[in-house]
Amino acid sequence: MISQANHAAAPRVSVLMTIYNAGPYLRAAIDSLIAQTFPDWELIAVENGSADQSKSALKSYSDPRVRVFPLEKNIGRTPALRLAFEQARGEYIAILDADDISAPDRFAQQVAFLDQHPDVALVASWAQLIDEHGKVFDVFEPPANQKELQDCLGWTNPLVHSSVTYRRESAQQVGGYPDLVWAQDLGLTLALARRGKIAMIPAYLCQVRMLAASMTRSRKYQILIANELLLLFKQAADTLQLSARAHRLNRRALAIAEIKLGIATLRDDSFWKGLRMALHGLFTAPSALWGNGPVRRFFGAKF
Repeated sequence: MISQANHAAAPRVSVLMTIYNAGPYLRAAIDSLIAQTFPDWELIAVENGSADQSKSALKSYSDPRVRVFPLEKNIGRTPALRLAFEQARGEYIAILDADDISAPDRFAQQVAFLDQHPDVALVASWAQLIDEHGKVFDVFEPPANQKELQDCLGWTNPLVHSSVTYRRESAQQVGGYPDLVWAQDLGLTLALARRGKIAMIPAYLCQVRMLAASMTRSRKYQILIANELLLLFKQAADTLQLSARAHRLNRRALAIAEIKLGIATLRDDSFWKGLRMALHGLFTAPSALWGNGPVRRFFGAKF
């Protein structure tokens, strides 16, 4: 159904889903919501100008909990997430990408956890990685210890976005999703971690579909990613209480991001500017050269 407004009682959980050409997998994602043992949810489905069968798939659902917001053209991932966030009415907000799958007891477990832990702003879970056919080929198991999980934010993104459920009020207080193209989920997680705790349920509550035809990593896109990681890892070092080990890993992650930014810059824009960036990152953390495959291969080929 297409929904511009819904005056029914607010649900406990609002699920944000942005959709762009997700036709082959969209039904499995929505069906996994309908199969939830916890029924008090709404889906905010932002149809981001798809050119495939996504629109017809959405129209086939008569469940009033499925609220569709169609767009004529693709406005981008982050603006679509923000639009969905603005429409959410639930106490808790859950994320499910249009090609991922939630386990039947995901909401039951995550709602119970947040109800029992009022000091936790966000909870995530372990995830199974599946291929285009739905076959599990790997797992993702971030640490369940809260301090170890927070430490990870200093040098990586330890959360699968489709496993995340957070308090809507807490997210509103930090401004929702930041204006980042690639790392908007990590940006919000960091903002929530500065105000409360983040937690991990050590159970496979979602399946994440890993597709070969993901967004192309052009050099300009690589520059964008590296810039966003530099920004967020610097914020993490400045604002989170990281352990000594996490600070070391943070410096290394910053160096790797700077080296990658330099490599992409010298190839696409300015050779000398890029070379200075890459060498500065290398001298900051020499171990980055041997601990990162793309960086090691580049310097091995050039020097």
